[in-house]
Amino acid sequence: MRSTLGLVALLLTAAVILLLMARQTQHDVEAVRSVAFTTQPDVAPGVFDAKAADRLAARLRLLADQPQLPLDELREAAAQAASWTAALTPGTYDYHMAVNLRGAADELMATSASLSDPHRARARHFVEQALTPPGSPGGGPPGAIGGVRDQLQNLQQHRQEQAQDTDREAH
Repeated sequence: MRSTLGLVALLLTAAVILLLMARQTQHDVEAVRSVAFTTQPDVAPGVFDAKAADRLAARLRLLADQPQLPLDELREAAAQAASWTAALTPGTYDYHMAVNLRGAADELMATSASLSDPHRARARHFVEQALTPPGSPGGGPPGAIGGVRDQLQNLQQHRQEQAQDTDREAH
């Protein structure tokens, strides 16, 4: 009888612990979902166009293999992708695509004429990431966690663009 009561008490304790852990996990997931970063207040939101994004991905992939790069076109590409990110919801495939296209354009702006420049390899990687949906192999984490990762990357790209602008103005 005592062992049965002990077993029941142990099971009830385990059930309470599991219930509390489930609630904490649910709270943590909700906290991740609610994360929103104030990104670029100076970027006007633009309507995302999937066909234009596909064309931009193809163009950036082509430019990654060219020794001379059209910097004005790359600045426009980064600005276009930034405007898309300003209008999109993090955690979506479109947002993921826009952030990675922005990253690819920024990396190409930072590259040298050398075809083996590491910036070119990173630009190619960003283009591949842009074309790979989150949650699929090689596409990064899906959902809220992927959205937070993309937001952080978008902030990083914004900071990189600001640094490039500052360098350009100084020279």
